Amino acid sequence: MTSRLDRLLVLLDTGSSTSVRTTAAKQLAQLAAKSLISDVAIVEEDIKTSRQHVAISDPAAWSELMAVVARILPYLHSKSHETRTAVSVALSQIFTLVPLWHPDLQGEVKPSANNSLPAPEFPSFSVRDLMEKGTPLLASSGKEFVKPTGILANSSEVKKARKEAMGRLGLDFLDTVGGADDIDLEKELVAADNEVDQDVDMSEGQHTPTVKTEFEDTKPAIHHPAPIKCENAVAGPSKSPTPAVPPSPANGDAEPVDLSALSARERNRLKRKRKGGNSAFVAAQAAPQVSSAKYATTPSGQAKIRLVANDERGTPSSRAASPKSPVDGDKVVVDPSKGGAVSPKVEKQSKALEVEPGHWVWDGLTKILEVDLFSTAWEVRHGAAMALRELLKYQGKYGGMRAGIPWEENEIAHERWCNDLAAKFLCIFVLDRFGDFVSDQVVAPVRETVSQTLASLLLHMPRRSVLHVHNILLEMIRQDFPVSFKPVYGQPNGKQSDSGHVWQVRHAGLLGIKYEVAVRSDLFAAEPVKAESDVKAEDVEMGDTTDDQGKEVLKGVVDAAVLGLGDRDDDVRSVAASCLLPVASHLVDQLPEELGRVLAVLWSCLSDMKDDLSSSVGAVMDLLGRLVAYDQVINIIADSSQSEPLSTLAPTLFPFFRHTIPNVRLAVVKTLHSFMSVPSLPRDWLTAEYLRLLFQNLIVEERHDIRDSTLEAWNLVFSILTSTERWVETVISQGLLLEWYAVMMTPLGTPLDISTFYDAALERNGADNSAERHNVDKNMIAQDMALVPLEVVVSARVAAATALAYVTAVWPTQESSQELMFRPLLLHYVDSPSMLQKFLTAVITEEWAREHSKQVIPDSPLLIETSPLAKDLSDKALQFLQNDPPAAYHEMAFTLSRLHGECYNLLQSFAFDCKLPATSIPSLGLEIDVTGARSDCFTIHTAEAAVGPMFEKLKDALGRTKKKELAIIKEKRAHVVANVERYGEVKAQYDVRVSAAFAAAFVAMKGTPDKVSPIVKGIMNGIKSEENVQLQTRSAVAVATFVEFCVHRGLSQPPDKIVKNLCTFLCQDIDQTPTFAFSRKYHDGILSFNKAPSVAANNKGDAQAVEDAAKARLSRRGASFAFVQLSDKFGHKLLEIVPKMWQSMAGGLVSACAGDKVTTMDSIIEKTSGQDVIDSLSVLDAVVPTFHEDTWHQFHELFPMVGLALRSRFAIIRQCAAKCFATICNSMTMAAMRYVIENIVPYLGDTVNLHYRQGATELIYHIVQKLDIKALPYVIFMIVPVLGRMSDSDDDIRSTATNTFASLVKMVPLEAGLPDPPDFSEELLKRREEERQFLTQLLDGSKVQQYTIPVTIKAELRKYQQEGVNWLAFLAKYQLHGILCDDMGLGKTLQSICILASKHHERAKRYEETKSPDAVHLPSLIVCPPTLTGHWYYEILKYTDKLRPVLYTGNSRERAKLLPKLKKCDVVITSYEVVRNDVASLQGISWHYCILDEGHIIKNAKTKLTKAVKTIRANHRLILSGTPIQNNVLELWSLFDFLMPGFLGSESHFNERFSKPILSNRDGKAKSGEAAALALEALHKQVLPFLLRRLKEDVLNDLPPKIIQDYYCELSEVQKYMYDDFSKSNAHASAEDVVRTSDQSKKGNQQHVFQSLQYLRKLCNHPALVLKDDKKAIQETLAKAGCKDSAGLSDIQHAPKLQALRQLLIDCGIGTSPSMSGENTKSELLDTESSGAGAFSQHRVLIFCQMKQMINIIETDLFKQYMPSVTYMRLDGSVDANKRHAIVQTFNSDPSIDCLLLTTHVGGLGLTLTGADTVIFVEHDWNPMKDLQAMDRAHRIGQKKVVNVYRLITKGTLEEKIMGLQRFKLNIANSVVTQQNSGLSSMDTDLVLDLFRRTTEEEDVAAAAKKKEKEANAISQKNVLRGLEDLPPEEEYSGLDLSSFMSSLSH
Repeated sequence: MTSRLDRLLVLLDTGSSTSVRTTAAKQLAQLAAKSLISDVAIVEEDIKTSRQHVAISDPAAWSELMAVVARILPYLHSKSHETRTAVSVALSQIFTLVPLWHPDLQGEVKPSANNSLPAPEFPSFSVRDLMEKGTPLLASSGKEFVKPTGILANSSEVKKARKEAMGRLGLDFLDTVGGADDIDLEKELVAADNEVDQDVDMSEGQHTPTVKTEFEDTKPAIHHPAPIKCENAVAGPSKSPTPAVPPSPANGDAEPVDLSALSARERNRLKRKRKGGNSAFVAAQAAPQVSSAKYATTPSGQAKIRLVANDERGTPSSRAASPKSPVDGDKVVVDPSKGGAVSPKVEKQSKALEVEPGHWVWDGLTKILEVDLFSTAWEVRHGAAMALRELLKYQGKYGGMRAGIPWEENEIAHERWCNDLAAKFLCIFVLDRFGDFVSDQVVAPVRETVSQTLASLLLHMPRRSVLHVHNILLEMIRQDFPVSFKPVYGQPNGKQSDSGHVWQVRHAGLLGIKYEVAVRSDLFAAEPVKAESDVKAEDVEMGDTTDDQGKEVLKGVVDAAVLGLGDRDDDVRSVAASCLLPVASHLVDQLPEELGRVLAVLWSCLSDMKDDLSSSVGAVMDLLGRLVAYDQVINIIADSSQSEPLSTLAPTLFPFFRHTIPNVRLAVVKTLHSFMSVPSLPRDWLTAEYLRLLFQNLIVEERHDIRDSTLEAWNLVFSILTSTERWVETVISQGLLLEWYAVMMTPLGTPLDISTFYDAALERNGADNSAERHNVDKNMIAQDMALVPLEVVVSARVAAATALAYVTAVWPTQESSQELMFRPLLLHYVDSPSMLQKFLTAVITEEWAREHSKQVIPDSPLLIETSPLAKDLSDKALQFLQNDPPAAYHEMAFTLSRLHGECYNLLQSFAFDCKLPATSIPSLGLEIDVTGARSDCFTIHTAEAAVGPMFEKLKDALGRTKKKELAIIKEKRAHVVANVERYGEVKAQYDVRVSAAFAAAFVAMKGTPDKVSPIVKGIMNGIKSEENVQLQTRSAVAVATFVEFCVHRGLSQPPDKIVKNLCTFLCQDIDQTPTFAFSRKYHDGILSFNKAPSVAANNKGDAQAVEDAAKARLSRRGASFAFVQLSDKFGHKLLEIVPKMWQSMAGGLVSACAGDKVTTMDSIIEKTSGQDVIDSLSVLDAVVPTFHEDTWHQFHELFPMVGLALRSRFAIIRQCAAKCFATICNSMTMAAMRYVIENIVPYLGDTVNLHYRQGATELIYHIVQKLDIKALPYVIFMIVPVLGRMSDSDDDIRSTATNTFASLVKMVPLEAGLPDPPDFSEELLKRREEERQFLTQLLDGSKVQQYTIPVTIKAELRKYQQEGVNWLAFLAKYQLHGILCDDMGLGKTLQSICILASKHHERAKRYEETKSPDAVHLPSLIVCPPTLTGHWYYEILKYTDKLRPVLYTGNSRERAKLLPKLKKCDVVITSYEVVRNDVASLQGISWHYCILDEGHIIKNAKTKLTKAVKTIRANHRLILSGTPIQNNVLELWSLFDFLMPGFLGSESHFNERFSKPILSNRDGKAKSGEAAALALEALHKQVLPFLLRRLKEDVLNDLPPKIIQDYYCELSEVQKYMYDDFSKSNAHASAEDVVRTSDQSKKGNQQHVFQSLQYLRKLCNHPALVLKDDKKAIQETLAKAGCKDSAGLSDIQHAPKLQALRQLLIDCGIGTSPSMSGENTKSELLDTESSGAGAFSQHRVLIFCQMKQMINIIETDLFKQYMPSVTYMRLDGSVDANKRHAIVQTFNSDPSIDCLLLTTHVGGLGLTLTGADTVIFVEHDWNPMKDLQAMDRAHRIGQKKVVNVYRLITKGTLEEKIMGLQRFKLNIANSVVTQQNSGLSSMDTDLVLDLFRRTTEEEDVAAAAKKKEKEANAISQKNVLRGLEDLPPEEEYSGLDLSSFMSSLSH
């Protein structure tokens, strides 16, 4: 399939989520950086380690890195924004991971304090020219449908592409930038004294004449590669604003040799010629050389230039005409001018990224990205800008420098390089016109990203260059020159011409300034003045300084921003405002005189905004808010001579209060808040209108953050108003308060009355404009509960109530003003029949009391003592709580009237349907009365009677008649009954809500009741059954306040009672607190992992159970809130203040688990306190996280008790203890985890007591689930013990441990860099080191420790075999099991014998020393195919004397005799069949090792054989297999199910997770590609530690090669006739039908298909296999095929395969004595000798067939007839298994035997036949692995000759097609263990059908062509569709803002 790199690239491109792509990006980066840094795995997210500077010491390592970069780059051209972002993340990670390149090998050089070299000039750059002559870059060029030509292959191609892009855009003058980049600097610096100062003020656009060269007109044709002399040739840009050379893309290489005459490619060639000997590859450009260098090379002789075209391969001059790039093959860089065809596969490495030794290592990459920057497709520009941004940010510090030249020159080179790049970015700014719409604003992704890229470059630029860039940006903003536009196709000059400037250019300029001022705030710092003007500012100590230059720069920024703020375009205004944000402080400090102007512009900006969608409001307000924080600004606003008064200004913000954009709404509130927070500002604008707007915000705002800010502002206003006497009374009239109360008290679901709302926008714009505005509050005003969640409405009302309570609290109390103002309102609403009005009055009362207690000093009189109104409210609250709740609330009237109608209809249906007299129907009353006070009205009691007694009476009146009608009426009744019940529930909910609110209000008032129970009941009901989280939290606060009240009053009983009740609430949810009685019967097992059935579902009706569970969850949530509030209020004193709390929480646990004996605990649990223990654990689970950390020491006492509970024999107790302890570990991690590691982890290894292991495993499982990343420091302690449990005998432990291990193993790489956990003993830390070492070995096989074999082995192990034994020893040491899947013939048997001998020896020795029961002698079992039993037996005897093997084979009698002796011997060798038959006797024996040779035999989990093998019990399990995956990935599951059951989950889970996605990707479709790559990657990670696979080619340097050749034969006439005949037959037709329908249920039919395939297969081999001995049929067939019947079918002319075989044998020098037929056979092999000479044949051959009959035919028809001199032996199913080994030995030892005839089935496995050196396959297996296994019989250790493999294949038939299938299987097989695959049954329908046809060569060619054409068509249609794209999602550009960019810099 694919390499890991390919998989990661697929995920990078098609990952389904950002996290998948980001992870892939990180892993790609680590993969890439591996070559340069070794400990790359540790570098995790955002830990930017300090990177050491690395010189280019190791070019190989860098080029390896570049190879990966080259694979990633093409994805930058993707149309998908996600892909481009992911690529930039990957590149960013690479740039941060690899060391920073430095030009000096010794490390950092201190810059010289004074650089005497002249400064390089900035490239000539005229904004005006560019705007007039440049081609704007739009979204795309429309060339998407042009097939791209070649792809850039090397740096000269990159240069050419760049030149062309520049020419196309009218940027030719830029191509001279970096023009002289290839001429040696040393020579140029000699003439620096001839310096002429050529500074040009560019903004004036002054025209300087171009410098003439000596050979202006010469055609380029140089004969000598001699240096050229010219004044300013090659030196840099002409000084004219217009390009010096007319663009001429058509003859790109042959322009007049002006100063930029030589293209980059020609200059390069000249340079190479001058250097001599450096022709390895084309160098990329070094530092761009610009105009200050006046010195170029001199020509000797004629000044002619000749283009040497030899290595040019005559490339045509224009790009379009060159279909092949100069270097053939797929290359990585995509042609920028053709709209991005991605070519991610690179066979040959592109040279374009390479640079010359000593040059800045990223230069090639930069050049490529520069070309992309000017692409016509915006996505390509965007991708390049993102990549450059990351590159410059992390690696740009030494860009353009070179190793080995003086530092001063390098500084200049670096500056020149910076200037060159900056000029290119500025061009993009001027030319890019692409905008993308996102929600409510336009984003210009290219300009925004390029401005970030420019900012990353500015970080590394010297000040003078930055200032140059700065001036150009200002010019772009000003645009103070007339521009005549170059027409843009298909685009009217709309937005541009009418405003006199191009808004996109201004927008770009402002963006540039925004980022520039953010990253280079030093520009406004004072600038040092020195004698030489061109000395770098940074290098000079601050001497005598003037502020002028800094001020000048700042003034420019301010002017630009002011200009932008006045722009008509909203986006320009938005950027302009954000420009000034980073420099606000500099502006205030250095340019106070400008502040007035800036503020004026901002205000006018706000007052002009008519459009409700202006997104710039937010930015403008942010800036205003930022400025108002400074005193200077406040003084200006306060001073009426400098600014309009705030009373005029503040109201300009009012219309934005209910703006459509949420961020604007938030900004208004915050800005006005900041105006109010400044004491010195005038406050005469705090009017009733402002307060109305704030109140409206509270009532109709849906977002809580805006509501919270509004509430803060509201409180501030009132504290200001009440600070001045009589002010608040004048602003707020009682009428206004009444309006507010009326709106707030509107019943839920009734639309709000907005006639009293204040609409600022209407005020400002007049009535005409109101229609256009979008009303953002429509849903809140309509109070439509379907559109607005009830929670939001309630929150808004509570916020409004809190606001009004604040007004009451701060209102002046003198002259009973407060009483007069609020008494009528509050007392009216408190007595209201409405639930909502009562509830909100209670909230106001409570908030008032709280506010009051905040304001007064402690111990002052209570509010109820000073305010009669408060006393009355408190009394009314108490009264409500003490009396019965009201009969109903006003809100319920509507429901009641509906019920009235339903009851009336119900009773009337007796009259209508059942014809009872109308008089017998009782009356229900005409009116409804909610309160139930009036007797003649309909109340809820009437309704209950109607469905009860009244209904029954009428039903009885009917007797037994009208059964059908009655059934219908009963249904109606059921509906009405449900509604009556619902009415009751709603009433109960309202009661709870109101009484909880009144109780909270009473508690807040601190009154003393006669009895506390009504109050406690009120609060506790709120805790227990309030659904609304906010209100439930309010009740929780009340609980804490009440407990505090009791403590102050010295009442101890209520708090104890409350806490006890809270603990009860916590235990009501049976999911969290299971019932002991129900679960006590479960002892074994781990309940967390396989859920026991829940008790709720079992004993009640389902609906009822669901409802109860929901109620229980509410109580648990409420009680948890209450504990949080208690903890907040009392902190570490909580347990002292409520002394009985501890008993309520932990009592049950303490009473049962206080001892140290598990049995005592279990008996207490069983008899009495089972449920108490569970309750305690459940309560602790909920409350531990809420406690203050100073109380933790008390919980430490519980550790041993919970630890004891973990060992209980009751599964349910273990589960609760594990959950509880995991929570404790999550809260008090250090102490608890230390306890776990020291005291509980050891129980994982307790082999005696199953429950101890289960408890410990369950705890670790929960810890890993719960702590997640917090568990990192402890991972190492847990992982090894958990690993040991993966092979536990208990299924539950196994599966839990496996699941836990999978989570832990992912954390291992993150663990390494962490500090040691505190308080750990030396011993533990030492243990951690050992275990860490173990993990390194587990995850990386090459690090396994050397194992010394303690016994003598009579063979010398090769290095890789010793490594194999090390690995096996490592597995044994840690109780692991694995698969040794070395390639066939690498000595798996020998490695296994070594480990067997060693481990048996060690065990025996240990037993001798210790006599310990776990070291007694155990035999080992080897299970292998029957052919190999003898082989194993003799190998063991041959290699070691320490093991006593016994062959457990033969018939059942013989085996029965051996059985008793088995335990005594060391190794029992048997075959799979014997295990299947004798499993009963074998599974009773404990084995030391169980080794399955050719273990893939158990790949099918369902066979009896597999099931039998899996019952064998052994300490160590090992599978040997050369091909662990034969036909599909699922087979891996069965193998691991034998080794470590549960490791890969259940079979169905494994299927879902791995098999399906991997197999679904057979066709390689992109859709399933990601899933397959992810699944493979995951499977790979999970199984890799337990597989060891080495391939021959990797380890056996001394094994001769194996050459596989296909040998094609044509069908004979008879075969052709029969093949075609079958194709016409019914059998063929019906077979096709079956394949097409492919109905799985018809297994029989499928059989039929295989018979047909089998028929064709036999026919290809020999017609006799099909016709058998039917004489008549044979004659008929021969006659029809037109053959003479000479010798019947035995004539070899009818079987081309026999003829081919004969020829091959003759070629091998076998059977060449003159044959009977007298044919003269001439050999093709030169080294053949005549075997008549008595010598043996040079070659010996293995001939493999599938079927025994075919061997018979070869024997009789070929050998006996035509080749009697051939000596041969046979090995097939007819040979007795016991004799097979003898045949093998004879063949290997007797060179006179020429051939061995074998069937693949018998001879293909495990035998060593190195005597042969030629293998011929007469027939082939469906399964390629079998053929591979077979050919490796000869190609294995011991073979000295080259092995030739010939496969005989019949052309154009089924056989040829199967070989194609084989190829597919091999591909898949090479990718999980680097190995997997799919068989015939899983093959595609068309493929099977295709097998039936015989094809000719022409047909094959035609089919291939057709397929190609189809692909081509698909692509073009796809492209057309791709153009029609949707708007991007909002998140797409979320990274494009200043804050996220700046935070990325701070890493």
